[in-house]
Amino acid sequence: MNKNPQHGDLIIKELYNCRTKGGELRCHRINVNQENAGELIIRIPNQEKTLMIEEVFVKRGFRNSGLGSNLLRFGEATACELGFTSIGLRPFSTDSLISDHELKEWYRKRGYLPDGENMFKKTNRKNIEVIS
Repeated sequence: MNKNPQHGDLIIKELYNCRTKGGELRCHRINVNQENAGELIIRIPNQEKTLMIEEVFVKRGFRNSGLGSNLLRFGEATACELGFTSIGLRPFSTDSLISDHELKEWYRKRGYLPDGENMFKKTNRKNIEVIS
């Protein structure tokens, strides 16, 4: 559990995990003061060296507070813990208030580089802070 000056108690916990032919899907929920504030879905492949983030979602009332970055760092920490050398995602907005371009810029500011429709970042154990 973390204390966030804007939100108080912050907890990230696994909501579910599902095995597939190609690997595993894990969904984590971020709660702030016992209220659902967002989710992170990651895909852990069996045979690849890149962990994929399927979705980072933060509810509108919790945006611009660092929770999205916390979820992203949690995914990056998971990638490091599992021995992946990179982490990837395909940025697309499901919110009409945020364009795909704005979302790509948000990921770029956090070290992700474009490669076609996807963006990637090398994992680095030294820069990872596990928050849950």
